[in-house]
Amino acid sequence: MMGNLRALVLCADILESPDNQIEILKEFQKLTKEELCYDPDEIQSEFVRIFLINSTKLKCAPFASWWIDGRMCGNSLYKINHFYEKCGYKFDVDNMKKPADHISFMIRFIAILAEEKRFDEIKEFSLFLTWFEDLANSLKIATKVQNFQLAVRFSLAIINSLKEEKCKML
Repeated sequence: MMGNLRALVLCADILESPDNQIEILKEFQKLTKEELCYDPDEIQSEFVRIFLINSTKLKCAPFASWWIDGRMCGNSLYKINHFYEKCGYKFDVDNMKKPADHISFMIRFIAILAEEKRFDEIKEFSLFLTWFEDLANSLKIATKVQNFQLAVRFSLAIINSLKEEKCKML
């Protein structure tokens, strides 16, 4: 399971920021065996284009509330924050540059829950992740840099396996 946790963190890193991704991508490629883009300028420009400038136009918004509620900072953001707190974690909005429903934070949270073997919470929290497949499909269309799409798909596959982990432990 430790490999899955590391893979989730790598996926979160890829989806959080385009900076300093080469080492992250090398490690991610070892896990996925997929062809990735290693050109820092191309990664940077595509990240900015699809996630920052055109995220809603290209249907690549990395925020749960946009997908679930149809708008940024919708009711889902409140529910996700509440879920973090229910699990004992407080999201420090003053120090974060993104809202709590950003995909990178959500993936990291799943990794934390998995490390703590809190599989019931993973299963419950995964209800907020129903949009991951739609995002991956949009990313496949929006950019030829498949790093982002692969990170979403790979994290979703790991999360789905973690939801079943408790059944294996019984």
